[in-house]
Amino acid sequence: MRKADADGASQYGLGLPMGARMMSGESDLHIKLEKELAAFEKKEDAILLNFGYQGMVSAIDCLVDRHDVIVYDSESHACIIDGLRMHMGKRFVFPHNDISNLEKQLERASKLVNESGGCILVITEGVFGMSGDQGKLKEIVDLKKKFQFRLFVDDAHGFGTMGKTGAGTCEEQGVMDGVDIYFGTFPKSMALIGGFIASDAQVVEFKRYNMRSQIFAKSLPMPLVIGAFKKIRTFKNKTRVKR
Repeated sequence: MRKADADGASQYGLGLPMGARMMSGESDLHIKLEKELAAFEKKEDAILLNFGYQGMVSAIDCLVDRHDVIVYDSESHACIIDGLRMHMGKRFVFPHNDISNLEKQLERASKLVNESGGCILVITEGVFGMSGDQGKLKEIVDLKKKFQFRLFVDDAHGFGTMGKTGAGTCEEQGVMDGVDIYFGTFPKSMALIGGFIASDAQVVEFKRYNMRSQIFAKSLPMPLVIGAFKKIRTFKNKTRVKR
């Protein structure tokens, strides 16, 4: 892992590319890494993030407007809470992993969006960073049979550690198809900086032009991009101990 980081730094230095992705910060390797991450998570597309925390705040902000309702787990990470504070619409919280209460909040949210014409976004985590327990993703996905909502999963602690290939908690619980927006970061399992969001092509394309933290910030440095490539392949080939 150290060699991968060192090789990237030796070839490109820590400064390249200079500028944001929409200006001079684009490279073939950035695009290739996004495609590989999307395939790894079995999604149509992915977008790289400069920082996980900053990326989550910006991602929530660009996904919803005042007509939409957010429903979230009470033990959500601080980056999610800060993103929620920017939301101009309603937000409802359910006690940690309490699916019965989540259903009640979805009933409240459904009434509101039926009047406003908005949508519902449910946010939870794959592996909760403070407690180490998993979010009840399977049970939440099952609620889609009764309610209309998109599921946004912060899997910063599950990416690279959970699932048969390391694709995360969604893979571990067998609900990759049921999760609409997947958020993974590089600082934990990859020992890097940055992260990504994988989702439908339409959602990712919208984010490319609406996530302010990515539009107005420097692109992910090349050594991190190269290091991420090699570490994804390591995840795929590594044998995991079942806990």
